[in-house]
Amino acid sequence: MPLLMPPRIVPPAQPLGRIAFMKAFVRNPLQVLPRAAYEEDFVAFGSEKAPRAWVTSPALIKAVLLDERDKFGKLTQIRLLGPLLGKGILTSEGTEWKWQRQASAPMFRPQELAGFVPAFVRAAEDALARWRARPPDAVHAIDDDMTRATFDVVAATLLPSADEKFAATVQDSVRSLQRFGAWGILYASMNLPQWFPYPGMVAHARAVRTLRSTVMALVRARHDDKDPPDDLMGRLIAARDAETGRAMDDAQLVDNLLTFYLAGHETTAKALTWTLYLLARSPDWTGRLEREIERVTGGAAVRAEHVEKLAGVQQVIKESMRLYPPVPMMSRQAVADARIDGHLVRAGTSILMPIYAIHRHARRWDHPDEFDPARFSLERESAIPRYQYMPFGAGPRVCIGMSFAMMEATVILATFLAHARFALARGEEPVPVASVTLIPKGGMALKVSMKD
Repeated sequence: MPLLMPPRIVPPAQPLGRIAFMKAFVRNPLQVLPRAAYEEDFVAFGSEKAPRAWVTSPALIKAVLLDERDKFGKLTQIRLLGPLLGKGILTSEGTEWKWQRQASAPMFRPQELAGFVPAFVRAAEDALARWRARPPDAVHAIDDDMTRATFDVVAATLLPSADEKFAATVQDSVRSLQRFGAWGILYASMNLPQWFPYPGMVAHARAVRTLRSTVMALVRARHDDKDPPDDLMGRLIAARDAETGRAMDDAQLVDNLLTFYLAGHETTAKALTWTLYLLARSPDWTGRLEREIERVTGGAAVRAEHVEKLAGVQQVIKESMRLYPPVPMMSRQAVADARIDGHLVRAGTSILMPIYAIHRHARRWDHPDEFDPARFSLERESAIPRYQYMPFGAGPRVCIGMSFAMMEATVILATFLAHARFALARGEEPVPVASVTLIPKGGMALKVSMKD
């Protein structure tokens, strides 16, 4: 197949100075990653008072996330997301995190996931119906369409109380958070005072209040529901800490519902957005997937038993998430001195794990900037170290919804490709921008043509 080299961020040859770093960071945090982050294992920078390091090798990452995890905290992430997500599963630690994860885990067991497949298909078919209602070869804002489709999934599976008004409110608030998100990330990473002003600070605070009050209204309505559905909200309300017997109060329910909504819905939407872009650039892989889908499904709707057989579809999704990871950066902070793979890390050091660069590391991937889904064939994928490919994180804090998201993306993509084709709509290529999730600058415009 012809080589496809999709757009990438060109890194600066040397680490940027303080002022240049800040200017580049607020434009796009990916632009501050030096070339060394794509070539070396450990790149120290910052100052003696605020030491930082880019960490990219699987051994070092495993040490931070697993082997020496008690010496590293999620302080920056907690500061950044705490006002929105409170002390939910993503922003808590220790026993507080453990019992919330145990309470949520049953919704994501394999036997539960199989039952969600019809909802994934309906969400995809609803998107197809909206495309059919437009003129042939119309240009569509695919990123918005994927956000709508994945919201429909959440509303049908995890949070059936949500409706279109809720979706519109949440999406408006998320856009506000993304617009100025880089400032919050920068200030948190530099440990500046939380009151220190930045552009969009008032809008950010307003968006947080709107999101939390909107979800709180869902929680209060559920308390009055005489016949509540068996969904994630109901299971979280019923959950009890095995050691103390306590339940989640309403604020903690909001923390976790927002976490699952934003983490599960927004990240899958971005994975599908970038995947459809790559397929629009790769007619060879598109044709290959179309033939696989027809062979596996026989032209019928995707069913649970088909998912495992859609190996090529999953390879493309995995390669898309390698090139364009939905969450492009992770961080931890050393809360005690630690030695990781020969490197002494002093307490107070910020450890930055640039997943975008880790997934394109020159010494760990063959032709790292090339779109090559075959690298995730069964025999080749098994040779990839666990901490080298991390679209869902890694270690004990790996995303609890990983299997849900992969099944959802597989079913939705296969349903799309059975009925539609995608093509570029404009000359310029999309620029990936890190804004908590990885978004295409200016959106993702694609032409959609229907096969039926």
